[in-house]
Amino acid sequence: MNDVFSKRSLTVAISRNAQSQERTLIAQGLQEFNAPHLGIHPSGALDVYVRDAEHTLVGGLIGEFAFCCLTIHVLWLEHHLRGKGIGSSILQEAEDAAKSYGCNFATLDTMSFQAPTFYEKRGYTRVGTIEGYPGDAQKILMRKDLRP
Repeated sequence: MNDVFSKRSLTVAISRNAQSQERTLIAQGLQEFNAPHLGIHPSGALDVYVRDAEHTLVGGLIGEFAFCCLTIHVLWLEHHLRGKGIGSSILQEAEDAAKSYGCNFATLDTMSFQAPTFYEKRGYTRVGTIEGYPGDAQKILMRKDLRP
């Protein structure tokens, strides 16, 4: 173990299972640190769930908002539901909710083989690219202004 941790009687644990309470405490700690620089802003999870008639999850969006920004982590739909405007509706619902929480812009990333064109058609612009993924894929960073 690193000498810095052993000298202070600290332990480090790696977890592949998200621990809600720990995540909340870490996020609160960062928010407290950021407050003198960015002010206090509402923050929290912002998810959209799509279910079929049997209440089975068939798609949705996982995101969060903080410091006037909606961050979209995942947008997914079962294959047979794609191309029907449902993804656009999910995205619009999330953006509308984010605006009601004071968000001025949204950010996301998508892989080059996933949906950059989908997002561009909905007002997102490319702000960066990260190279080096398997199969010559790129991660494309995108942003959209949510203000009128």
